[in-house]
Amino acid sequence: MNATRYKKIPLSNHKLSSKNGRAVDHLENSKTAEPNAQLVEENRQLKQERDLLRRLIDGLPDNIFIKDRQSRFLISNLAHVRTLGANHADEVIGKTDLDIFPPELSRQYYKDEQTLMESGSSLNHEEAVVNPQTGEKRWLQTTKVPLRNPQGKIVGLMGINRDITELKQAEERLRQARDELEIRVTERTAEISQERLLLRTMIDNLPDYVYIKNDKGRFVLANVAVARQHGFSSPDEIIGKSDFELFPRELATRYHAEDQEMFRSGKGLYNHEGPTVDASKQAKNRWVSTTKVILRDAQGKITGFIGLGRDITGRKQMEEVLVRERSLLRTLIDNLPDGIYAKDAEGRKILANPADLKNAGCKTEAEAIGKTDFDHFPREIAEKFHADDQKVIQGQPVINREEYFLDAGGAKRWLLTSKLPLRDQNEEIVGLVGIGRDITEQKEAEDALRESECKLREFTTQLERSNRELQDFAYVASHDLQEPLRKIVVFGDRLKEQGEGKLDAESCDYLERMQKAASRMQTLINDLLTFSRVTTKARPFVQVDLAQVAREVVNDLEGRLEQVKGRVEVGTLPLIDAEALQMRQLLQNLIGNALKFRRPEASPVVKVEAQMISEPSPDDGTGAVRKLCRLTVSDNGIGFDEKYLDRIFNVFQRLHTRNEYEGTGMGLAIARKIALFHRGEITAKSKPGEGATFIVTLPVTHPKGPQNTGENHE
Repeated sequence: MNATRYKKIPLSNHKLSSKNGRAVDHLENSKTAEPNAQLVEENRQLKQERDLLRRLIDGLPDNIFIKDRQSRFLISNLAHVRTLGANHADEVIGKTDLDIFPPELSRQYYKDEQTLMESGSSLNHEEAVVNPQTGEKRWLQTTKVPLRNPQGKIVGLMGINRDITELKQAEERLRQARDELEIRVTERTAEISQERLLLRTMIDNLPDYVYIKNDKGRFVLANVAVARQHGFSSPDEIIGKSDFELFPRELATRYHAEDQEMFRSGKGLYNHEGPTVDASKQAKNRWVSTTKVILRDAQGKITGFIGLGRDITGRKQMEEVLVRERSLLRTLIDNLPDGIYAKDAEGRKILANPADLKNAGCKTEAEAIGKTDFDHFPREIAEKFHADDQKVIQGQPVINREEYFLDAGGAKRWLLTSKLPLRDQNEEIVGLVGIGRDITEQKEAEDALRESECKLREFTTQLERSNRELQDFAYVASHDLQEPLRKIVVFGDRLKEQGEGKLDAESCDYLERMQKAASRMQTLINDLLTFSRVTTKARPFVQVDLAQVAREVVNDLEGRLEQVKGRVEVGTLPLIDAEALQMRQLLQNLIGNALKFRRPEASPVVKVEAQMISEPSPDDGTGAVRKLCRLTVSDNGIGFDEKYLDRIFNVFQRLHTRNEYEGTGMGLAIARKIALFHRGEITAKSKPGEGATFIVTLPVTHPKGPQNTGENHE
């Protein structure tokens, strides 16, 4: 029977009788037996047995039924009736599966049963049944066997259905549990394999040496780093070997002794530092930090150990460097003239160099270590030092503070002190470090300097007053000398006109000399006046077109250029902040000089050019860049020896006599004063017979604001 839902069908009642388990009611002989007492008794007993058998069958939990040759139900116990969804056997007896089950299923049952009765074989299988009333699915173990009469002829079949639902459910749970277990085992096996692969990959990619040895001291596992350490390409080449096959004998003996002591004591080895070798690295002699952990079996017996070695050669080298640097630093500290010290949070010295020991009056560092300022200085000074120290320990550094103390002789000594918090690796302040520079001599020098500065200010004031008076005198004297000179010139001209033909040759010569001297004197006075006006009568700076100024100067010198058959080539000149008249005077003096000091055999050629350059500003320490104009005036004249370079820019300095070249020696002095007044400079390059180049460097711009026209930057 399959788990197919079926309808409950009312069935008619059939009376049955049986003898020895066989259906008898409809098989009885139609002939009426002769009534007799013995037959009645037998029938009574037979009925009693039948009733007992019926109660037994109905009391069984298994489904029991009997069918005739046409597959009609002849007997159905109570369990079977309920399984079919009926309430009483009468609803089942005389019916076939077609009356109870769906046609397709009933035909299958009928076919199977007819085959069974024809073949005489039995049928045993499991099937699912759904109770039509409750919808509950139950599993049955069905057994069907042919039913034979006394002659052995098959007259029907007997069937037993045993409810195996709980067994099937238990089997299903067991199957599910087994499947889940298999899945979990498979998954865990995969996880373990993956973990093992990951672990092996991690071990093989570690830079550290990872290995396992058995209790005989032979390798049973090694990572790639160990293989490379010994010059092997694969860790498998290490397996089975001992230290004596891999390391120099001295190292192998040491390692073997360590392993044996570990096996003997049962204690591992942790962060043990020692020498080793590594064929894969340049430096053959290496340092390694080794940790070894004992391995035991389930009974606690030592079976070997796991080893982990980390190459610490770099760290050891750094430690050696650190030791050398610490020694070097200590040597440097001890030989510095400044006092260097360190204190803990309580103000006790933990370091002091000889200079600091001298300040504290100690001969050795041991005398200062652990002591405070109260042990070395008077209380008033020590309290001041201590108060400063507490501020530093609270995070307020002291930078370049001037303070004093009294030395052993009672003399006041000045220190320039800086103190900074001393922090540990967690950035917690644990003390301070300080440096004290003895500035006693500097303080004494400052006192002397202040005295000198006071005197210098007085001298500067006097000098400025003298300069002003000198400039005023030069200006006034120049003006006052103009009138007598004009009279000498005028009266000399009149005397020459009236005495023409009356004066002898000697008198005429004297008169000529007097007039020339007066003319030279007048030129000299004019030059002095111009020189003084550079600073006393200058106007505020404005933007000046140097090209325009140069053209005007060339126009003024046109007659002179024609006279000497010379030319002036003016290049591209910029606009700069300057005093226009002074720029004109500057170019006129330089170009005029070039025309004057010409070579007789060559026509003079003067070139005026400019170049823009940049340089750091000298007026501040910010490194700001200022733009400069480099103005050059070059010629092809007689030139000069550069050893006279410092002389040619001084007042009244001449390299030639007046008979050779006319002039007062003021032109270049005026040019220099103009350059200095504009915060610039002038110089020259030359060789005798090869011409000269005068270089004037001037700022392109000046700070905005009132121009101090009376200031002399010379």
